[in-house]
Amino acid sequence: MHICKTGNIFFTLYRSTRKSLGINVRKDGSVHVRAPFWLGKGVVIRMVSARASWIRSRQEALKKEPVLPKNNEDLNLLKRKALLKFKGMAIPWVEHFRKTYGVEPKKWTIRAMDTRWGSCSSATGRITLNLKLIYKPDECVEYVIVHELCHLIHPDHGKGFYTILERELPDWKARKKKLKM
Repeated sequence: MHICKTGNIFFTLYRSTRKSLGINVRKDGSVHVRAPFWLGKGVVIRMVSARASWIRSRQEALKKEPVLPKNNEDLNLLKRKALLKFKGMAIPWVEHFRKTYGVEPKKWTIRAMDTRWGSCSSATGRITLNLKLIYKPDECVEYVIVHELCHLIHPDHGKGFYTILERELPDWKARKKKLKM
């Protein structure tokens, strides 16, 4: 582990047996870079420098991200509100997926997640949505719901998955982009 700098960006460099460079901006705005052992430090610094505008935009976006309530009572209230809203939005989609593809989720859960907007266990039929979606536009929430419903058919992100997602939500790319803002 080494602390490095390029321009006005400080980052922590970790070496591993991975094959490519990975850049992660954490919730606190710190930058963590994972690089293969064989990649020279100068090359790593140039690659991080090339992504500087993305890094700064991620840091700015994280500053604007809403903070969830610390109080358990308020947090549970927000979770119940989110579950009602998200389930209401999902009802027509669940019905459509049941009729069209013969699949439906067995259970919906809401959780505060740091790295995902949603997840789906095709084995158990459970769909989990990120509580922070409550702060996003409805079209973004709908995208995550449809994305996770598609995982009931295709658990991976292969061609079949994207074929269904494209069929069901042709503007999914724009919604995904808006979700990241």
